[in-house]
Amino acid sequence: MKYMVSVLFFLCTFSFSSVTAATDFISTFSQNLPSHVQSVEEENTVEQKQETIKDVDVEGFVDKLLKKSEVEITNPHFIEQLNATDVNNSKFAFGYSSEVYLGRWPLHYQSKETSVNWAYQKINENFVSGAPLTYLQNEEAHVNGGTQNKVANTDQVQSMVLNSVRERVEWPIAYKVAFGATTEKQIPLTNEAGAERLEAYAAAVKESGMITYGEVYLSMTGRNQTLKVKNVVEEEVVTWLPIQHYLAFHLS
Repeated sequence: MKYMVSVLFFLCTFSFSSVTAATDFISTFSQNLPSHVQSVEEENTVEQKQETIKDVDVEGFVDKLLKKSEVEITNPHFIEQLNATDVNNSKFAFGYSSEVYLGRWPLHYQSKETSVNWAYQKINENFVSGAPLTYLQNEEAHVNGGTQNKVANTDQVQSMVLNSVRERVEWPIAYKVAFGATTEKQIPLTNEAGAERLEAYAAAVKESGMITYGEVYLSMTGRNQTLKVKNVVEEEVVTWLPIQHYLAFHLS
């Protein structure tokens, strides 16, 4: 048998552990874009990398195991491991009993709250020179997201959260986005107050939810196989997912 071993504003890139946000800029989630948020997808001089989501087909034997499990299991990394598991269903297995430890896994993610911070990270500033207002990205800017608190199996958790949010949010989200130098766009804002600076901010979705962890065993009694999950715990996780192609503009 095979088994797997198991925001305050910054002008530079920061680590996942330091991801924070200014709560005054966080709003209840809505698919509608505020008027000061503009797409720069066509103008962006750097190509965005689309993060792929692991999509695993559940095979017949594995499907039966998951349906019989008392704990919901949706982690595609674990399901992929189960798909690669060989079990001998010999007709002579009467009286045979064993239990194989498959490891401690993040099993399921449940969303609790989704919001958005339109001023997640300041990436640029221009002096206002007249009308129409023009945004020019001075230097290439990289914006990182990630889990705000430490969790086990971070890569798998981030993949599960990204998958969950993409199912509910239409905007292009990722853990890393970039805005290229010399990206230029006219901004349909009026400068009635005579502001001197045009500031550009990258936005991010704030996702809060619960990750279910558990120690998984494959129990085999005769020709029957079941998954047993022991020592089940739930941990809260807060994740930031920057939005690709969109910027929020502020006059100051």
